Amino acid sequence: MSEEINDALRRYAERVQSLRDQFQKWNEVEVKRYLIEPLLTALLWNTTDPNFVRYEFPVTMGSETRKVDYALMSGDTPICVVEVKAGELDEVAARQALSYARNLDVPWALVTNGQRVCLYGIEFYTSENVMNALVMDIEISPDSIDASLDSLKYLTNGTLDSEEVYNVFKAFNERRALLVFLQSKKDILVKEVIAKWIEEHWDKGSVNEASLLVSLESVFGRIERVEKKLVERQAPTTRTTVASDWKYRRDLGTGIFELKADSAKRINVSLSGPEVERQLEKLGLRTSTTSAFGGFYWNLRREAGLIKRR
Repeated sequence: MSEEINDALRRYAERVQSLRDQFQKWNEVEVKRYLIEPLLTALLWNTTDPNFVRYEFPVTMGSETRKVDYALMSGDTPICVVEVKAGELDEVAARQALSYARNLDVPWALVTNGQRVCLYGIEFYTSENVMNALVMDIEISPDSIDASLDSLKYLTNGTLDSEEVYNVFKAFNERRALLVFLQSKKDILVKEVIAKWIEEHWDKGSVNEASLLVSLESVFGRIERVEKKLVERQAPTTRTTVASDWKYRRDLGTGIFELKADSAKRINVSLSGPEVERQLEKLGLRTSTTSAFGGFYWNLRREAGLIKRR
């Protein structure tokens, strides 16, 4: 995620802090206007463009038509419903958003009051258990925003509908489900499996359960740190880019954009998609995934007037 987006989210966190005394008294309409729309804007969702954000999006539920507060769009296709609440978020709000998303066949449901952001995945909504579907739960504040930036980047326009996001949350959901299962079986695992194995293979006999738990935590913590270092060493040198990293240079010709951080790097989006991808590759840049390139290419072509506004 570009530093520009990071800065916008930090400013938003400061906004939440400065308005904290006021929004406790706000109704839902005020929360939408003064918190949710600035948050969507920070995440690159243009709230004035119906190609990106639709208000009061209709949802057919049986013989009844209801309206979700916002639908985040990819052209004419909604990819995420946003349900806004004034005050604390609860399971009722989550179920409502999930039912809207399910009826619209939309993969993601976002529930927020502006200071807390909860994202749910429809695919993971099994046994009607809301917690099964939860893939993100972030409290936004100046103190915690830097630690949340990497997670919030998945909500940005051009990224939320990418294959990368789906894979990240699918893996997270699987790990979370496994963790819940292991926690429910912890006593059996420690006493009947791990302790027994140690007694059979360790020449010092039985082991104290408390010492075993501390030792396991140290061992697996060490493994996680080693894995993290390996990932960092293997990370590609190619930098990820998003549409907001680029400035349209109309004076240089139709479709010409230059990188804001380096004016010597330019691309021409009037050319075909594969050709633009090759241009990025030569500059040492890429989008997060192949799917994300589609949104990147569409956004820049639209800004250059190569795609007609609806």
